[in-house]
Amino acid sequence: MRSGSPPGGPVRASRAARHARRRRTRVLEIVAGVMAVVLVGWFLFGRGDGGKEAAGSTPTSAGPSGPSRLLALSIPGTALPHLAVVGTASDGRGASALPIPMEMTTVVPGQGETATAQVAQLPGASIQVALSNTVGTWAEAYAVITVRQLAVVVDREGGLSVDLPIPVTTDAGVLGPGTTTLTGAQVRALLAVPGDEAPTYWASVLEGLLASPPTIQTGDLAASNGLEVVQQVLDGAKGARVLEFPTKVVAGTVTVAAQPALDQVVTGAFGTTAPVPAIVQNGNGTPGVGEQVGRRIIPAGFRVVLSQNAETFGLPTTDVIANGNENLEAARAARQALGVGRVGVSQVPSGIGDITIVVGKDFTA
Repeated sequence: MRSGSPPGGPVRASRAARHARRRRTRVLEIVAGVMAVVLVGWFLFGRGDGGKEAAGSTPTSAGPSGPSRLLALSIPGTALPHLAVVGTASDGRGASALPIPMEMTTVVPGQGETATAQVAQLPGASIQVALSNTVGTWAEAYAVITVRQLAVVVDREGGLSVDLPIPVTTDAGVLGPGTTTLTGAQVRALLAVPGDEAPTYWASVLEGLLASPPTIQTGDLAASNGLEVVQQVLDGAKGARVLEFPTKVVAGTVTVAAQPALDQVVTGAFGTTAPVPAIVQNGNGTPGVGEQVGRRIIPAGFRVVLSQNAETFGLPTTDVIANGNENLEAARAARQALGVGRVGVSQVPSGIGDITIVVGKDFTA
């Protein structure tokens, strides 16, 4: 089997979380001032539609995620987060798999900046939203299969062929080098190996799984939104090439997605459009509302780039603010995806997102 080699390293969740908190504090201090100006600008310079869309109007879409069929995959059970988005576009460009870097900070709607080690501990439906937001396009299916159950699946399928460029010392013995057929226990041991090469081992296992996707049976998945849709996306991803997830280091220590490189990789692989950046603020006080907003707007072509509380709770109406007249159509599309709220325009750019959504009590999941 072919072997992908995305960059990365072993997960040190506590360090990543600590640096993420420091960076989050700096960002929020900046954003608090920016948002105050944005809201003042909105009221001073225009309220846009001033309410719901007129009857019969059809807002221009911000750019839906596209015709791709994607799966958000998580394999928990080791100290390392094994996350990926896999799938295919409908235009014949082939199947692809994008492993998520093991030591990275990403924005999770409803939670803010979160280390991938913590993303892997979320419920399956939350992982679906988090990974969809990370890659900037909606994954219609999600599946969580423990590494223990993955080993059962591998043995049931007669082993897993992987290509290991160097010998790997594991609790199940030395594996490789070269093309090697692994037992379930060996796959489990390989995924538990820490170190700089851990992402390479994950990419090799992922590529081996998708070379001939296994038949998933009832009881294999710890969480999913349906065995049938998971199997359909897996089968469609047969022979997927493993892509490299572009990252960069900010503030000296924090690894994040490199843009626009990531969006170029995703749009090129899955035939999607680059998402519209959106700021989401919880103004109704309901825990987790940001995740529910993300579930509505990500499929409509948006990415949540900042998720935080508003200055106050109890706001009766959701405000969808276009940060500049050029983003008014995007704001209308977001309002349509939400199903509630009023659209307004601020002439003061946020510098972070094209639109700002301040969620009020009229929004319900």
